[in-house]
Amino acid sequence: MKRALPTVKYSKKKDLSQDIQVKHFSELSAREVFCISRIRDEVFVSEQQITVPELDDQDLDAYHVFLLNEEATDSLAAARFFNDDGRYYIGRVAVQKSARHRGIASQLLRAIEQYVSENQLTTELYLHAQASARDFYLANGYHDVGPVFMEAGIPHQMMVKSIA
Repeated sequence: MKRALPTVKYSKKKDLSQDIQVKHFSELSAREVFCISRIRDEVFVSEQQITVPELDDQDLDAYHVFLLNEEATDSLAAARFFNDDGRYYIGRVAVQKSARHRGIASQLLRAIEQYVSENQLTTELYLHAQASARDFYLANGYHDVGPVFMEAGIPHQMMVKSIA
């Protein structure tokens, strides 16, 4: 049985950056964890049919970046970033289908970049881009590192961006 995420009402304004939140997992409310988990499950499990577990131990040490709807009852978009052996990685970038192509994912990336820069966490951000999203990340200033590889049955490209 396919579960559908209900369409979430959201502001029509273009710049939602002031509404994007960045919190370490330990700072998240139960509602926020639920909203983040729900959108990731919808995008990666239901839509993309990825069969590896969606939640993993990295969630516990990650910073979660998310945008809730106006009523704060559901998530429009979410991502996470975490330190792995001295490198910071962005992952699990998900935007609700009805909110795509509005610049929200780019705003999530900028929020991560700003947080990392302001807190002097690193000077480079890495990510494993799904091959189908590579052009999006190129347009946001990331560039390829190494060959394409398979992850969860999907071709991916390691990418990096220098943060000034």
